Amino acid sequence: MMSMSKYLKGDKMHIFLFGSGGPFNNIKRVASSIGVIAAGEFILVDVGPGSYRNVDMMRLPVSYLSSIFLTHFHSDHIGDLGEANMLSWANGRTKALEVYGPKGVSKIVNGFIMAYELDTGYRIAHHGANIMIPEAGTPLSKTISISDPNKVELFFDRNGLKVYAFQVDHSPVKPALGYRFEYKGNVVVITGDTKKSENLAKFCNDADILFCEAISFNMLNTMISGPAKPPERLIKILKDIQDYHMSPVIAAGVAQEAKVKKLVYVHVTPPILTTAIEEKYLQGVSEIFDGEVILGQDNMTFRLKPKN
Repeated sequence: MMSMSKYLKGDKMHIFLFGSGGPFNNIKRVASSIGVIAAGEFILVDVGPGSYRNVDMMRLPVSYLSSIFLTHFHSDHIGDLGEANMLSWANGRTKALEVYGPKGVSKIVNGFIMAYELDTGYRIAHHGANIMIPEAGTPLSKTISISDPNKVELFFDRNGLKVYAFQVDHSPVKPALGYRFEYKGNVVVITGDTKKSENLAKFCNDADILFCEAISFNMLNTMISGPAKPPERLIKILKDIQDYHMSPVIAAGVAQEAKVKKLVYVHVTPPILTTAIEEKYLQGVSEIFDGEVILGQDNMTFRLKPKN
């Protein structure tokens, strides 16, 4: 495991893209998860299936994992919650993991507690309570309430790291949240899953890095109308998902309006496995957004030096 001092004792923001894909399983990208280390805090935003393996493989200080922020409760954003809690505990975490999210988060957390209850008991019995500290094994749910949907809500403020939640439009998923991290003059925004809304650019304003979801409507429609026509059930799903997400071009417009410095596409859908398909996914983006554009890939890392 990487020593604590490399990340947790410095004054930089470290951001890790553990899961850059959507719900379609593929060999290149697992489902949604982003890590932020700053001010001595190690936070995960979403924990999609397969993503926690990447956390472990990057040899990060998981014993210091303090919180998980869930944007919403689709399975591709919560599937590894149990593994994140169990394995960070097994690796030495000594305090209960706090799991923040919109209304309903207590139901999610309690469900995982129930599913892992026997395993938790086995590990305490086998290794002893001095190794597997019982009170650290059970996560704590923390509900985030947005008092005004037109404003960001400060819900996390520790050692100079401030995190704000804001409401996004992923209807019929309600409520759904995005997160804005501010630390030493730097701003990182994670949209979660959403379509473009009236306030989205305002919530993302002046971000140094915007991690923005986007699915390619053009590529999905090509799949629908192509020679290898999918089953009617899948066609219905591929059409439906276009009404509560953004396309890469729409997301680029949000980034441009928000005066974002760097735009990183996440929740990349459909799966993109070749350079030619990457170009198709990003087609038209450079005409809309004049900042830096990155197509997110698993295990990318970003670092921001303090500005003040």
